[in-house]
Amino acid sequence: MYSKTSKRSNTVKISTDKDYLRLQFPSALSKRLYGKRQFFKSLGRQDTPENRKWAENLAARIQADIDHPDVETLFDPTLKKYLGIKVENVILHPTSTTIKLQELWIEFCDYKYKTGKISETTYKTKYTRTFSNWLRPYFEEYISQELAERIVFELQKQGVNKTNLRKMISALKEACDRSINQGNLNRNYFAGLKENIRPQKRSKQLIEEEDYRAFTREERDIIIDTFSTSHKDSERQIAPLVEFLFLTGCRLGEAFVFKWKDIKSEKGWIVFDESYSSETKITKSTKTDVIRIFKIQGYTRLINLLDRMKTENFDPDDYVFTTLRGKQYNRLNLSALWLGLDKSKKGNKYYYPGVVTRLVQDGEISQYLKPSATRHTFITIQAHAGVDLKLLADSVGNSVDVIYDHYLGVNKDAGFFDI
Repeated sequence: MYSKTSKRSNTVKISTDKDYLRLQFPSALSKRLYGKRQFFKSLGRQDTPENRKWAENLAARIQADIDHPDVETLFDPTLKKYLGIKVENVILHPTSTTIKLQELWIEFCDYKYKTGKISETTYKTKYTRTFSNWLRPYFEEYISQELAERIVFELQKQGVNKTNLRKMISALKEACDRSINQGNLNRNYFAGLKENIRPQKRSKQLIEEEDYRAFTREERDIIIDTFSTSHKDSERQIAPLVEFLFLTGCRLGEAFVFKWKDIKSEKGWIVFDESYSSETKITKSTKTDVIRIFKIQGYTRLINLLDRMKTENFDPDDYVFTTLRGKQYNRLNLSALWLGLDKSKKGNKYYYPGVVTRLVQDGEISQYLKPSATRHTFITIQAHAGVDLKLLADSVGNSVDVIYDHYLGVNKDAGFFDI
């Protein structure tokens, strides 16, 4: 099967494509095994001295098998033996495909959504927005190994989120499997590519610091008071929503659709059973698909807040928290008043800092945190005050382990001994 040619023309080389290393197979072998004049295999590593040495050793291993008398037994044309990745649906001598990326992707997205394999929110935000925006520049190109590798290389170079990129490549691999079963493709060009995308790992301390930061109890009260006493109507109007978030630790989308009928005063609790997605404008079940009750009996501050909000002619189906115009709040409304807002006036651009931004600028609070920090603040304050962790976990939709690991398990004052 592998006829011998001159050593020079039968050598596996290392070349680069846009500063990324790749294997370059000899023409004779490329034509015989892969049906191409020149077959390249991207290695997913930049051309650094260390990576080039690794690539040269890899090429030497492949070359040794090609030059061996028992080449048919030793050489693995799928390259799984050398790259250490799972290669699926590889067919040698591939014929050209006539399917474009757009056709593959759009059909796959619709299939995933219509069969209920992904939610409407995931379909609208991740698949047809984020992922589709990343893939749109390649939509009119035909599926090929070169295209698949280029997508991974160029998106990584753009600095897109690597975790989401891995998810998208996994989806494309699944889409290719589906297309192969339909007879539209003869190999999976995205198989194994996810392994070349290595998200930067973060230590547990860094995750704790970045993802579960909270305001102190004093800072919480400063923020609530500043909203409540603001000279701006819009900031005073949203103050009860901000206080509710701090006092319940509910997710933002749950507060946006909180209704009067969700208050069960006779039972001593309130209910969280829905959540609003500001991105898709869809109201659905909570993030965990669990209806939660939140006990308010004896929680005077929260009870007083809800009593202040109630009017004589309230409708049980009305939202408790609404804008000055009586509309539903969303992330954009909250962010504009919390962080700030860019505006244009007579051709000039102005930035109006929000409440929390102003408090940081004035030195009233120590740091800026996103609105989602209201949840972390509630959990942190309650956990450290000694509340029953099972009650707290059930009330906010977390597990006791998560609360212990992220809110109680780390001593934030710990440091190294000066020895």
